[in-house]
Order: sequence, then C-alpha cells, then structure tokens
Amino acid sequence: MQLKRLSLAIASAAFCLFAQTAAHAADAPAANTFWDDAAHRRADMLVKQLTLDEKLQLIHSKYQMSDVPGGGAGYIEGVPRLGIPSINMVDSATGGGSTVQPSTTFPATIALAASWDPMLAYQFGGVIARQLRQQGFAMGLGGGTNLAREARGGRMFEYLGEDPVLAGEMLAARTRATQNNKVIATVKHYVGNEQETNRMGGNDSIDERTLRELYLLPFELAVEQGQPGNVMCSYNKINGTYACENPHVLNDVLKGDWHFQGQIQSDWGAAHSTAPAINAGLDEEEDVGPTVFLTPDLVKQALANHQITQARLDDMVRRKLYVMIRTGVMDDPPKGGQTIDFDAARAFAQHAEEQSIVLLKNQDRQLPLDASSVKHIAVIGGHADVGVITGGGSGDTRDPVTGAFPGCGGLTFPNSTGCNWWPNPWIKLPTPITAAIKNLAPNATVTFAGREDMQSPFRAYTQQEIDAAVNLARQSDVAIVFVTQSGGEDFGELHSLALANPSNQDALVQAVAQANPHTVVVLESGNPVLMPWKDQVSAIVDAWYPGEGGGNAIANVLFGKVNPSGKLPVTFPLRDADTPTWDGGDIAQNPVYSEGLKMGYRWYDAQHIQPMFPFGHGLSYTHFAYSDLRVHQHRDHSATVSFMLRNDGPVAGAEVPQVYLAGLNDPVEPPKRLVGWEKVSLNPGEARCVRVEIPAQMRRVWDTNRNGWKIAPGGQFYVGASSRDIRLEQ
Repeated sequence: MQLKRLSLAIASAAFCLFAQTAAHAADAPAANTFWDDAAHRRADMLVKQLTLDEKLQLIHSKYQMSDVPGGGAGYIEGVPRLGIPSINMVDSATGGGSTVQPSTTFPATIALAASWDPMLAYQFGGVIARQLRQQGFAMGLGGGTNLAREARGGRMFEYLGEDPVLAGEMLAARTRATQNNKVIATVKHYVGNEQETNRMGGNDSIDERTLRELYLLPFELAVEQGQPGNVMCSYNKINGTYACENPHVLNDVLKGDWHFQGQIQSDWGAAHSTAPAINAGLDEEEDVGPTVFLTPDLVKQALANHQITQARLDDMVRRKLYVMIRTGVMDDPPKGGQTIDFDAARAFAQHAEEQSIVLLKNQDRQLPLDASSVKHIAVIGGHADVGVITGGGSGDTRDPVTGAFPGCGGLTFPNSTGCNWWPNPWIKLPTPITAAIKNLAPNATVTFAGREDMQSPFRAYTQQEIDAAVNLARQSDVAIVFVTQSGGEDFGELHSLALANPSNQDALVQAVAQANPHTVVVLESGNPVLMPWKDQVSAIVDAWYPGEGGGNAIANVLFGKVNPSGKLPVTFPLRDADTPTWDGGDIAQNPVYSEGLKMGYRWYDAQHIQPMFPFGHGLSYTHFAYSDLRVHQHRDHSATVSFMLRNDGPVAGAEVPQVYLAGLNDPVEPPKRLVGWEKVSLNPGEARCVRVEIPAQMRRVWDTNRNGWKIAPGGQFYVGASSRDIRLEQ
C-alpha cells in the first residue's frame, strides 16, 4: 500500500509539471467582440433619435427613495416610443434592499470573501440577481469593494476584506453572474470610501502609488474581469477633489487607463456640481434631494453657456443605452411581481454560510462535537434561541421569514434617524440555532441561557443573567457561547474592536469558560474583534453576519456535518493599538493614508507585529500537506506556481493554498503581497497538483517618476495556509 501511494505521488508530481489549467477562469464568459460592437452601434442609433428632453431624463433619477416603485433606491424613467424601458435600482449587498418587498437575507459580503471561492461568488451574484428581477429591479447596487483599511469600519461587513486581489476577483465573479442574469451590476464606492466617519465630505489624502496599487486595484480587476455596467463614485474627496467630480480617478484612470465602457453614477447626494462633474466624467446623478445638480434645467443651462458640449451629453446617454443593451435589460426588462422561491434561496444562503465560516481555534479537537457522546449542551447568549444579527443601512434586507425584531435594540445612530434606516438588526430564523443543534443531537438536552427581552437585544447582560449562564455551563458537557458585534451604514465606526453590544459579553465568556473547560465561542460580526478570553476557551468559530440560513449552517459546522473551509479576509489584531489607523483611538475626519502600501497583513508584516489571527487563517477538521513546489517564470513576467496538496487527515475537506510574492527589489514594497490562490476539495488520502497562474500584473509597481507601471525585479514565491503559515518557498 505504501509503495502504491508513493507511485501515485510521483505520477501526480509529474502531472503537476505539465498539466494545463487556468485558475479562477471557469466561470468567465468568453469575450464577444461582435455583440459588443453591435451594442455600441445600436446605442449610437438610439441617441440620434432621442430629443434633448428625453436625453436629460435618462441621466438623472427623478424620484426620491421613498417614492421609488417597489421600494427601490432610484428610478430612471424610460422612453417607451423607442423601446427604452425604465430602470429601477435597488441596494443588494446581501440580498434585495427593497423597503416594501420581502427579500432573502444572505450572509454578509465579508463572509463571502471568507470563502475565498470565486465560483461561490458567481453563484451568490446569480441567486441575488434572479431575485431582483423577480421583484422588478434592473440594477443591483451590491458591488461594494472598499478595502478594510479601518478595522473598525462601520460598513466592513458589506465589503470583501483587506486585500485588493482577493476583493477584486471575488467582485468580478459576482459581477459577471449578476449581468449574465440580465441585471446591471454596480461596483462601488469609487474610491477611498474606507470609513463612515465624515464620509459625506472628508478628504482622503492618498499618494498615487498607494492609490494605484491598493485602493484602485480591486476596482480595476472588477472592471477588467467583470465588465460592470456601472461604477458608483463615492461621497468623499480624494486629494482635495470630490470623487464624483474628480477628473483624475474618473476620466484619467477609469475611462482612460481602464477603457471603461459603462456609466459612472453618483452615490445618492454625492454630486456637487453640474459642469465640473460632467466634464470630469460623471454620467448620471442619483437624486436624494434637496440639492441636485444634473436636473434638466441645470444641464440645459450648462449647454447654453457652453460649459459642457452636446457631444459629452450624448456620450453620457450612449453609455447608459450601451449597458442596457449589452446586459439584456433593454430587450428583456424585469417585470416584477414574480413568485420567489424563498425556500430554495434560503437553502443557498445556508450553503454560502457553510462555506464561509472560519474555524479560528480548535484546542484538543474540541470540534466537531460528537452527537452520540454529548448529553447536555448549553447554548448561551446572542439570542441564539431566536435569530442572528445582521448589518444595517443599505446592506440590509426586509426578511421574509417572520420579520425584524421590534425597535432598534437600543442602538443609537450618530448620522441617521435610526430604525427607518436599520429595520432589521436581527433576523428571526425559521430554524433557530438552538433548534438546529437539537436536530443534530436529538438525544441530548439542549438548554438556552440568555435574555428574552427582544425589545432591547443589545442591552448589557445583568449579573443575574451571567450567573444563570454559569450555572447552566457547569451542568453541561459543552457550553456554546454566542457573541455579537453590530455595524452598519451611518452607524459610524466602532470605538474599539472590543465587543460592545452588549458591552459585557467578554465578562460573560470569561465566566462561562471558568465554569466549563469545554467552552466554544461563536462570533457573529462584520469586523475583527478583540478576544481577551481567547486562551481560556477551547474553540472559536467566526460565523460573520450569517444570514437566514445561519442556524442550520452553524450547527452543521459545530457537529462536523460540514467541514469548515473559510479563511480570514481580514487580520484580527491582538490590540486596538496594533492597527495602522488607531492613532490614540480617534477616527480621522480627513484621513491621511500615511501607512501607504503597508495596510492589512502588510502592515503587521512590515511592523513585525504578531496578530491574534493572521490574514488567510482558517482551520479544518482534517489536515493538508504541501510539497513539491515548482515555479516556472515566463518571458512576459508571468509565472506558473505548482505544488502538490494532499489531504492526509481523516475526513474530506477543502483547503485554500495561498501564493504570496515576497522580496521584490523595491524600497517601498511591503514584505509580501497575495498574488493568487485556489480553493481545493480533497477526500481523505487524496492528492492533487495545484497550479496557480500568476499574471505579470501581480508584479507591477507604480513608478511615480514615470507616472506609469513597471515590473519589479527579484522576489520569491511563498505558498501557505495563511499569510503567516508558509509551507513552501522558492
């Protein structure tokens, strides 16, 4: 048997040298120049037939959000005489954001990033897009990809982590699926919108190299690989100029360098001028009132005063029509009022959550739980007997299951009026976590200790409640403690990464862990959190904001029905002060990106700071062995990295080997950068050759002297199970 395995390994290694594969390309549609050119020609013909007034109605959403049909975010009236349908837009980060129609609540987008699975991102985009069409929406505004520079960021749950390549490729896959289902995809918020504090007018100071290599790169990858119909410019200023009238980022970069063919739309209320914005590249204004700038009267006045040209106005309209034609919305607009299969959507939401859960710690193989041996299970905190937390603001949904809990749960909003903007801080589950656990351990006694006061789900635990949890934990074989951290648009940043809502959750965990050495903590959050109790508990599971399939998904991972395979898309620090933006705790009103390229895991590497859990970290119930690294450098500066991956553990599972490029010969370059990865599923004993194609683009650095890209020489490739768990290097 050993000889047979050795022969198989040798054969596999040889195959690894010659096999031809392409990473992350399976779901990419082939370019179709013929149809693209035809869409441009047809758009040109339509522009020639439009009157001036008809053109002007196509570049400005004419309704405020409360008046939008179907509870959407914006509405552009069509031109029926030419067969141009109206466009109804809706937020869609984690499901349809209609304010009046029920929508499935999927896991938070940061959870999707934790799957490190572009195919899952493609499926995620497709499921949501089909639901949007059934509701009558032609545009989904869910393509958030701002990077997690600020670990306390209020909207981090809507985004895709701290690495530009991971974020860009995941968003590109989702974008392709959205538009393959005849819904226009918007990517946002372009650019520098990394925090909520002073987001409406703060000035982000970002040097050109940092801007190009980090904060523009996920948008570049999404535009290049996903070809979104729309890019939404953000509220903030970039180096002194508002994003929606910034000619450098709109015209020079997006439309010039990247040859973006679609439309640039403003965030709601992000336009600040008429002619300057139009000439800088803005194609459409979304109206939230009371001050607007691309109204018919103002644009006519700019034309009359020769502040803008007719050719530029025609270009704005042409871009919209081209996108409608290319995505299929022109000829097959969504009709709405369709029957939605919420059960099927919830099943996918559960599947997506199962692939996104990250096992952070598993001391002495506490997990998976053995349903045949545990007789008494304590489930504590987090309202796990009823629901799960979700994010707020435009990343929220109106859940179809049983509706939101009443009130805002005691939350206060520094920049908003509360519950109208955050209707769903919690989702009631069709199968609560306690019930899901009971289903998997039918012979065990499952008891919940927590609060039944759902009018105020974020109220601090009383000492009496903590004492009750401790007493239950002492009588149980295992104690599962759920802790939560809130976040959302207009909620502002967290004051600290310490658990805050309720504020004494750390005390709850520590008290339970002292009473029961078999304590498992399940985290529901959109941000990293501090864990002063990390060394006192036996296992830690990060479930993010898990969506409405979260009850079954979490239980399945706890009991090993699903082997966890998620990896962190953000670094978890040991202390607030370890993060690059801490600066004494205050959030900058006008952030200066003084850390430059050393953001996220690059910061911790460059500063030699030990994180609590590094970027890319995630454990499994099995074990994976790495071997036989081969690197083939190509003349065009691309490379092929190949190696053997073997599941030498007891159960089937998926691993995400990550490829990092380190030691480039450049004085500003951080220690290493992620340049590729693959998610690989293996049965016990199975080995596979993994080949990751590294394009030359991954070796680029921005040359400020030449104001252009150059290929950095030198460097070596690392392959690891995380950014700090390097298994192979060459």
